[in-house]
Parts: sequence; C-alpha cells; structure tokens
Amino acid sequence: MSVEAEGFQASPLLKELADGLQDKSAAEKAIKAVNAIIIITLKNKEGKDESWVLDLKKDGTIKKADGPPPKGDVQLLLKDVDFVKLANGKANGQKLFMNGKLKVKGNMMKATAIESVFKQLDPRPKL
Repeated sequence: MSVEAEGFQASPLLKELADGLQDKSAAEKAIKAVNAIIIITLKNKEGKDESWVLDLKKDGTIKKADGPPPKGDVQLLLKDVDFVKLANGKANGQKLFMNGKLKVKGNMMKATAIESVFKQLDPRPKL
C-alpha cells in the first residue's frame, strides 16, 4: 500500500521515511528511540486532511490511515507545508508548537523524539 497521498507535498518525504524503515536495523533503532505509535495528520492547502500511522513500537512501518485517524500514543496535527519544513529541518518542532502551527495530542515526550527519527532516516548526504 502506498503512503503517498495526492495533493500533499509531504508524500515524497513520507515515502522516503517508509523506504528508510525497510532497513531492519534503521527500523529497530527508530523503535528503540521512540517506542510509540505516532499518528501524523496533515491538512493540505485545499483543506483536505490525511493521516498516517507511524508504528515505531512494534513493526517499524508507516501506513496511510483508512478513514479517521486511529488511536496512537501521540498525534501530530499540522499543515502539509509545515510538516515538509519540519522534515527538511527548515522548521523547529518547538517553534511550530509555540506558534500554534503544530498541535500535539497524547504523549508530548514521544512527539519530541520524531525529529531525531527523521534525521536518522534522512537519505540525503550529510554535509
């Protein structure tokens, strides 16, 4: 099943994340670091919502949610464009949160671990 969603700029990033998690040792590292089910709910510029389930508790996978977002340890709600900035390291999760651009439901500490997962799974060369 594809993690990509039409009309979402985050699609290629989520695909990269899914591809990165194919590497069992990377997935195990992410599970150890986060140990949570993270629901990422994005709203695109057309106002459409889409959710993804990032399982960093058991499977080390990311899947697009069918229908309403399921229960997880933490849910991140933000705009598609802000997620892209966050994943690319162009935005700081704390600043987005303080400015009301990132809403977090559930375990706040688990939410902070996500940035490190993106850095770990980033396929781009480190400069």
